[in-house]
Amino acid sequence: MATTLAMSYVPPTPPLAPKPGPAPKPGADAAVKRRWPKRALIGFLIAANLGIFGGLGAVWWAARQVTGAVATLDAGELGLTRVPPSLSDPRTFLLVGSDSRADLPEDWEGYGSYGGQRADVIILVQVLPQQGGVQMLSIPRDTKVTINGRTDRINAFFNDGASRLVAAVSEFTGLPIHHYLQVDFAGFAGVVDAVGGLRMTFPYPARDRKAKLNVPAGPQTLDGRTALALARSRSYQELRNGAWVYLEASDLGRTRRQQELLMALFTQVERPSSVGGFTDLLRSLKKFVTADNALGEDEIIQVAWSMRSLTPESVEALTLPVDGLEENGVSYVVARQPQAGEAFAAFRAGEPLIGALREKGRVAVLNGNGVAGSAGAVADRLREAGWEVVSVGDSGRADYATTLVVAQGRYLTQAEALQAFLGYGRVEQGSMPRDTDLVVIVGADGPGS
Repeated sequence: MATTLAMSYVPPTPPLAPKPGPAPKPGADAAVKRRWPKRALIGFLIAANLGIFGGLGAVWWAARQVTGAVATLDAGELGLTRVPPSLSDPRTFLLVGSDSRADLPEDWEGYGSYGGQRADVIILVQVLPQQGGVQMLSIPRDTKVTINGRTDRINAFFNDGASRLVAAVSEFTGLPIHHYLQVDFAGFAGVVDAVGGLRMTFPYPARDRKAKLNVPAGPQTLDGRTALALARSRSYQELRNGAWVYLEASDLGRTRRQQELLMALFTQVERPSSVGGFTDLLRSLKKFVTADNALGEDEIIQVAWSMRSLTPESVEALTLPVDGLEENGVSYVVARQPQAGEAFAAFRAGEPLIGALREKGRVAVLNGNGVAGSAGAVADRLREAGWEVVSVGDSGRADYATTLVVAQGRYLTQAEALQAFLGYGRVEQGSMPRDTDLVVIVGADGPGS
């Protein structure tokens, strides 16, 4: 998360990585020599173009403040893969959301009083500097894995320490992990508040009584408390046709909402408008964010520059394809093959994750906005991309504000992939007509509206 936040401090000219020099001598003089190339590089660029002093000075100063603020864990003890030699090479972060309640304000209700902490969110985040993009691969916390003869849910390994979770995720996925970032409940809320909130649009009023979530319809700016409630919601409801209905009230639905919040954080964070705002941000980072100690200033600066044009379209998110399993009274989800293996392979290669899903499903496209030709345009686009469109017609309503991609449980991952391909709309669980796996109801956000 520290790297994400540093992305808002962008220099007008990309800083270059310093060339490696002779190994420094141990001691205080060595520490000075290690810092000197960075300062000399920054100073040279500032001197070369005084007009960029503010932007470049800010990114360097911010990077130093961020790396100095967050708590750290030893990268060697975590068992992380050595960071790539070039700052332009892809690097993978393991982002863990801890459900510790220890530092939540006393007046925040709806979070229980559970002691300790668990890995509530497990996401692999790959930064692709050359492409200027980010990939997020979420691993459901109840995923069944067998590591060194032990079979358990993957999040259970966090109980034995961060290093055990790093090892479990790396072995299960076959992917290298270069950096580790851990944020707890209150940390996420504090960061959202420090950057001025997150903008999200709700087509219908939404609520979760257990999580104390209550959001009106339309564009909203979520404060930290509300964003956290949305991320934690397990009983998510929307007010439709005068009745409250449950939508994606499962861990997979919650994972999708968490991805949406992270994508909003990736793409909406702007420079704090005042020193006070940046101080609040550092205070949140210092108290609630933990990173590995191999994440340094040079890397933050370079990643920030490569992500300078990050948009929602350049952030790709996928939840690992899984199926439910009940075994000896324990509920798991298990990786669905071959799709899961193909997703891991695409992630390793930095290729589109959506393209890794071989089984896309049979799709019915319905017009839900009353605009002639809207459903046909969507159907043509899906056919060109390889989806099997089995029918095109009209919905029973013509007032859908948002396009819906409806699927049963087995095809939720494909539904998420289709929604991500369209670039608009949202996914819902629902019943399917015969010989149909996915239904797209084109709303007012679709073509021609």
